[in-house]
Amino acid sequence: MFQDIRKKGSSLLITLMFAAIIVTFVISFGPGDKAGCSSTQNSAAAVNGEIVTMSEFRFAYSNLMDYYQRIFRDFNNEMAKQYKLSEKAMNGLIGEILVAQEAEKLGFKVSDEEVSNEIVRNPYFQKNGAFDKESYDNMVKFTLNTTVAAYEHRVRMQLMARKLRNYLVDNITVSDTEAKDEFVASNEKIDALVYVFSDSNLKADKKNTLLAAITDDEAAAYLKENESKAKMAFEDNVSKYSKGEGQTVFENVKNDVAKDLLLAPKLEEKIKVDSAKLLEMLKEKPELSAEEISAAFADWDLNGREISVTKKSTFAAGIGFSPKFIEKLFSDPEPKLIGEVFKTEENRYVVAEIKKHTAPDMAEFEGSKAVLKSSLAAAKKGQIYEAYVEKLRAEARIEINREFLKLFEGSEK
Repeated sequence: MFQDIRKKGSSLLITLMFAAIIVTFVISFGPGDKAGCSSTQNSAAAVNGEIVTMSEFRFAYSNLMDYYQRIFRDFNNEMAKQYKLSEKAMNGLIGEILVAQEAEKLGFKVSDEEVSNEIVRNPYFQKNGAFDKESYDNMVKFTLNTTVAAYEHRVRMQLMARKLRNYLVDNITVSDTEAKDEFVASNEKIDALVYVFSDSNLKADKKNTLLAAITDDEAAAYLKENESKAKMAFEDNVSKYSKGEGQTVFENVKNDVAKDLLLAPKLEEKIKVDSAKLLEMLKEKPELSAEEISAAFADWDLNGREISVTKKSTFAAGIGFSPKFIEKLFSDPEPKLIGEVFKTEENRYVVAEIKKHTAPDMAEFEGSKAVLKSSLAAAKKGQIYEAYVEKLRAEARIEINREFLKLFEGSEK
């Protein structure tokens, strides 16, 4: 099993998720009853019968929030919602329990002395730089809302999980070849001029003209065959159809929803036609000016945008997330007009001209090799551990108190 997991970790993707998971494991702790309980009625979750209490979850979430606020100075509740912080906190707690349970099955042991040392070193239980029994008792009883025995059981599990985690990842290494590949991917660069066509930069008056051409009869016929699809579109965009007075219901706006759905393919057809037209114009006259382009495409807010991307980029300004577009640029990076319109993963149509290709300066590789190896090793460890937890999770009996989580997620809004 370990060999399979290690193979899955060979990718060089560097992710903050591993750091977040590790921080959650290190700082989140709380009550647990070794006998366990399969019911989540009065708990946040249960993992193979091991309880995650509401207090434990709140404490883990609070620590994770603090961690992100140290990384991002302006991290707030809205960002917490976007980052799905409550889900991360819950997954961290569940993962720790799963790994601890597996460690016990595999024969890992944690002594009473190790548990004691871990507690004594915990800064939450110290006063004036030394362990304070009163602080410990108060913290366990009033903040964590549990007993000393239950808390020490959880510390034992945390240490058990740490031992297995270290066993899995401590010997991970990164070769010079891997480091060199990462250096090249981070430093090889392309500068390009791009024209992006999407429904968001089609001028409003043109979009309204296309929308007005869709009749009520067409909308009714569409709804007759596709009402469930229209309802889903409405539910995904309730705010768009809100009339501003009281609650907006589907029945009152379904005609508008249907027309928007009928408009979508018309928009895409116009995007296809006009982007192909621009490409042909540039082939015939490469020095086409911005004024000439604006005159030929009066329906669009269309400006050429200069972008600069590296080989490992997944995002480009004005284009958005599109690893496939980046791959296309680097497949033949010499300066030229790309001979086809590229459709991105987010349904944007891009006409692109490569202006400059910059090869990496390999003379700088040796000076950065050590740092690269360290970051790549951390990424590998994260992927190995994450894959291991996911495998355990797939085989586990996990119950999550969704009603409690919904209440808690309300604080992220």
